[in-house]
Amino acid sequence: MAKILILLLLLIQQLNSQFIVSSYYEIRNKNVVRQNYEESCGAASIATILNLIDVKRYSENDILQKLKQNNIVNTNMISFMDIQRTLKILGYRSVGYQINRGIFNHFKIPIIVKIENDPRYPHFVVAMNYDGDYIKVFDPNFGEYISSKEQFYKLWDKSNNGGYALIVEPKIQFIFNQIDIKLNGKLIDN
Repeated sequence: MAKILILLLLLIQQLNSQFIVSSYYEIRNKNVVRQNYEESCGAASIATILNLIDVKRYSENDILQKLKQNNIVNTNMISFMDIQRTLKILGYRSVGYQINRGIFNHFKIPIIVKIENDPRYPHFVVAMNYDGDYIKVFDPNFGEYISSKEQFYKLWDKSNNGGYALIVEPKIQFIFNQIDIKLNGKLIDN
């Protein structure tokens, strides 16, 4: 009888176990720093890409503090030059290019891209080649999602002349700790 009671208690304990449930919103925003202001997508994109390629965690506010002008937090739209200057202050090297789709397809690291064909205004997001004809987009306004390259190119490179991209040089930790991609010391495939 004692054995049956012990088994029943163990069974009840197992049935009462807890599991973690994540909402779609939480899943979609797990790897994205969301923008809290209408035009702060640049700051949120900086925080997102740094959180993807380094072990240090940044918030949008951390980046906005670096963008301060005359002790006033700047939440206005920023340029690639502002993003590069902020990354340099944080100790990262970055270079902006206008690149074509063929070059973009070779990148195996996340990069900041400027979406020019957004009906509201130009918008910064982090994009990364994902699998075949798909791109993972880390959008500070919407969250993380997978897009077909065809759909992405309609927003980023509508006229097929190349889109704007900012390449942030990852620190060595990126290769092994964050996204589990084997780069063999290269930022792009040859």
